Amino acid sequence: MLNKKITFIGGGNMAEGIIGGIVSNEIFDPKNITVFDILSERRKYLKDTYGIKDAEDILSSVEGADIVLIAVLPQNIVEAVQDIKNNLSESTIIISICAGVKIEKLENIFGSQHKFVRVMPNTMIEVKHGYSAVSTNRKIEDSDKETVEILLSGLGKTMFLDESLINGFTAYSCGGPAYIMYFIAALVDSGVQSGLSRKDSVAIALENLIASALTLQKTGKHPYEITDRMTSPAGIGINGLHVLSESGFHGIVMSSVKKALERTNELEK
Repeated sequence: MLNKKITFIGGGNMAEGIIGGIVSNEIFDPKNITVFDILSERRKYLKDTYGIKDAEDILSSVEGADIVLIAVLPQNIVEAVQDIKNNLSESTIIISICAGVKIEKLENIFGSQHKFVRVMPNTMIEVKHGYSAVSTNRKIEDSDKETVEILLSGLGKTMFLDESLINGFTAYSCGGPAYIMYFIAALVDSGVQSGLSRKDSVAIALENLIASALTLQKTGKHPYEITDRMTSPAGIGINGLHVLSESGFHGIVMSSVKKALERTNELEK
């Protein structure tokens, strides 16, 4: 458990996901977690649900905070932190999960003397699988990185990246579960079309997905090395894969991620 105090500026769904993760994994003592949100009913809900503290004003919420996590809408960040930007210690770790807000902008708001961490959180918090991406400014020390990694361990795994790769991570990793869900839905429908019940089709698709992922993780092999072993001459598998190749499946997936990256870049401007 981290013997530090953390304050959340903004108590929306993503903030709640992080709060839930760090409380359930006992990463912070709930009495060391404070939340400020402009909606009093939201503050009360988070306090009652997770046993944390709430603050009626933003200035008092950051008093004594070792970490300040900003979780407001990107377009509202300047206004949201107006009253605290000159009241934070240089030792305080300022974490932003505001999409599209670069570290450069955070430095312009608070001053470049502060410690900044930009986080793109894992989107699959409930099951604690998946990565959160982290970029930092030069003021962040190794001990600070360790603190951030422990904090984010309540959400899943952590990957430190150069900030220039954050948009690529967003399009590929944050959007990744949606692409996979789409593929699973198609697999399930194909199972039903083959005569299996929808319940059995879901069970088979999920088990195959888990088995495939674990096989790649365990062996470290390229996916095509696995499929090469699974396809016999004139067999069932090679005929099925032929249709996927003919339809441009590989390129379609790559184009989907490319399109998502283009949109991510647009939103940052």
